[in-house]
Amino acid sequence: MKSILKSVPGLVLVTIFIFSSCNTNTISEDVITLNYANNVTPGYYQVIEMYQQLANTFKEAKLIEYGTTDAGKPLHLFVISKNKDFKPESIKKDGKTILLINNGIHPGEPCGIDASLQFANDILLNKNNLKINLDNTVLCIIPVYNVGGALNRSHYHRTGHKSPKESGFRGNAKNLDLNRDFVKCDTKNAVTFTTIFHEWKPNVFLDTHTTNGSDHQYTQTLIAPQHNSMHPIHGKFLTDVMLPELYENMKKGDYEIIPYVKPFDPSSENSYDSSPKNGILSYIQTAKFSSGYTQLFNCLGFMTENHIYKSYYDRVMSAYDFINELLIFTNNHSDEIFENKKQVSEMISQQEDFNLTHTLDTTKYNYIEFKGYEAGMLKSTVTGVERYGYDLTKPYTQEIKYYDYYKPTLIIKKPAYYVIPQAWNEIIERFKLNKIEMKQLSKDTALTVEVYYIENFEDERRQNNGHRVHRNVEVKKDVQQINYYKGDYVVEVNQAWNRYIVEMLEPQAPDGFFAWNFFDPCLESREYFSSYGFEANALKYLNDHPVFKAEFEKKKQDDPEFAENHRAQLAYIYYNSEWNEVSYKRYPVTRINDNVALPIL
Repeated sequence: MKSILKSVPGLVLVTIFIFSSCNTNTISEDVITLNYANNVTPGYYQVIEMYQQLANTFKEAKLIEYGTTDAGKPLHLFVISKNKDFKPESIKKDGKTILLINNGIHPGEPCGIDASLQFANDILLNKNNLKINLDNTVLCIIPVYNVGGALNRSHYHRTGHKSPKESGFRGNAKNLDLNRDFVKCDTKNAVTFTTIFHEWKPNVFLDTHTTNGSDHQYTQTLIAPQHNSMHPIHGKFLTDVMLPELYENMKKGDYEIIPYVKPFDPSSENSYDSSPKNGILSYIQTAKFSSGYTQLFNCLGFMTENHIYKSYYDRVMSAYDFINELLIFTNNHSDEIFENKKQVSEMISQQEDFNLTHTLDTTKYNYIEFKGYEAGMLKSTVTGVERYGYDLTKPYTQEIKYYDYYKPTLIIKKPAYYVIPQAWNEIIERFKLNKIEMKQLSKDTALTVEVYYIENFEDERRQNNGHRVHRNVEVKKDVQQINYYKGDYVVEVNQAWNRYIVEMLEPQAPDGFFAWNFFDPCLESREYFSSYGFEANALKYLNDHPVFKAEFEKKKQDDPEFAENHRAQLAYIYYNSEWNEVSYKRYPVTRINDNVALPIL
């Protein structure tokens, strides 16, 4: 569909029209006027004022204030409902789908903020009969997610920006990247978003972004869910129906889109730094990202990436067009989307195996048309030194490989229950926030459980959002009897949100709670032995355990270096006997694999 505002330049100031005929369908003039044609994006307070004016003008719109953000300001949700129903429960009961759009997660990428405002104005005014796309769908918009970053405005925040004249800062009020915080919830923003998300339970989700990656002829690219990482019902619907229709309809308009341009050449050692001519790849959005998080709850989550090197007007309008096409698709396929989510949720509640990690299958790919620019070593106009770059005088169009197939590398069989000691209250709080059903033990009891021991892991070299993330985690399993106490939590793994449960609690999950350091105290030893003080107990233990003593003596005979090392010998006794700290490196969350009767409240 063509952008419907191409001939309407923005004005210098935000203009608000007040009508005596408010809440009628006779309004013909814009209620708000934006200034993106002149490279100006509104500040946070202006954005909220404009949404409030729309809500005051139209009965089909409502601006809802939710919990606070790290900046101390509330997070807002703007809802457009054609039949004026603003209750998520009754909306779902009527079989309507919900499309949720999130803007300003990185306020230096404000295209979606302007586009959503303009679209809200236009659909409420029913320009080009846009309201027809609200027959089966309710549209929800988070005006500005990163409020603290939006309040921190400057011309100098994004080094690749030529426009707009001012925009916000990537970090939030705690200097955290909110698009790395959706599962760990270190910020009030994320806590409030989670509240909104689970209250409205959207079927389709869009997060609007801007990228300064490779240069090409497209104003906008799309990060879609990776089909191999989804339930097959959703994966097939995405690849066979949703993406072909979205790509085709955008191509009919002014802003053709393609998948996000992430160069990849399997024959190169530095494959991710190669030219797009060699190929591009899709990648799996893990749970720390907004679109990855939403997929844990069987919601189709997308990201648009507007191209920073294009004009701000075109960036806003391409975001506008995609929002429009996504709403059209969601409305037209509402019944199928609604039924798919219901069916997927039911099947996941019964699913046994869950894929925690995947690897790219480089033997499979599709060909797509790509419109790029010749790239190579060019002389820098700043330093005079050659650097890699794109020659905008040399556009090209050619078929390239698109790698979009992944294979599972770590499959976990779900347990019947996870047991979470109440001491780990940060985990319990996040499970409650995400509406996970839990029960508590009604009395102190000993349970036979499957445990993990953390054998090995690597930490990311750089700190990531205030954490040192654990990667390449290796574990060993054991079965033990452990004492639990009244109030400890039991999570039955038979829920629609099983993906969230498993991916948060399994220690090898790439964005689980162990990866994000929530369980790091289990990696520290609290007991120890001294070379002098342990001597008497070590001797008694050897005398009381003759078989072990014989093994100990044999090791001394076979290993002369060990035989000469007092500390090593005591350590051998300590770590191979009951003196060893059994909880050291034992992962606190345990598994019960059988459906046994548990004493629960």
